[in-house]
Amino acid sequence: MNHKDFLKKVVLLLVLFVFLFPNFARSDSYSSLNNKGNKHYNQGLYDQALKYYQKAEIENPASPEVSYNLGSAFYQKQNYQEALSSYNKALNLEDSLDLANTYYNLGNTFYRSGKYQEAIGAYQRCLEINPEDEDAKFNLELVKKKTEKMLQNEKERQEEENKEKKEKREDQKKQEEQKGQQKQQEKQKQSQPEEKKGEQEKREREKIQPPTPKEGMTKEDAERILNSIKDDEKELQKHRKAFLSKKRVKVGKDW
Repeated sequence: MNHKDFLKKVVLLLVLFVFLFPNFARSDSYSSLNNKGNKHYNQGLYDQALKYYQKAEIENPASPEVSYNLGSAFYQKQNYQEALSSYNKALNLEDSLDLANTYYNLGNTFYRSGKYQEAIGAYQRCLEINPEDEDAKFNLELVKKKTEKMLQNEKERQEEENKEKKEKREDQKKQEEQKGQQKQQEKQKQSQPEEKKGEQEKREREKIQPPTPKEGMTKEDAERILNSIKDDEKELQKHRKAFLSKKRVKVGKDW
């Protein structure tokens, strides 16, 4: 066999190997890409790590490990929605420790997304698989306390809101009562001038009318009144004569 024939056989064997064992070749490719992603991830280069993990996922979409790594990279990028999707996909992991870590990371992602009840559930699931996970215990208690605090704040806020609504209703009621009183007072003021006018006219009529003589005057009363009038006339004549009898003082030159 010459050298040329040998090379042809080697190439043929490689083609047959790739054809017969495609997963082996792909596995080596995805593993290499995944490792490169890990290298960049550990250096804090999350954008580059994400690119390698995504390429690795294309090579091996069924790999829970790649899905887990993708979730971690998305988490570091604060893309929590994609992180949740990748972590949920990674729950097919056979290794229980990795599965516990996945639930732990799910809890963190739920917490960052503001989904506290879901976070509590994920931490509890993590502790069911790995009861010794102190980080999961700490985070679970932290989220529980935060949830209780939020519920208490919401309760206080609702009570304060109800109190403000009640005070507002009472204020509106008082304002309506005050308006009613003002209207009543204005109505009374409008009617008072008419009443006063009637009283004033009555007093004026009483002033111009002479006093009504008393009925049933006795003879003695009449004579007494008549004598009083005569006495008044005599007194008047007396003063008149005294006035006329006075001498006038002459006014002349002083020689």
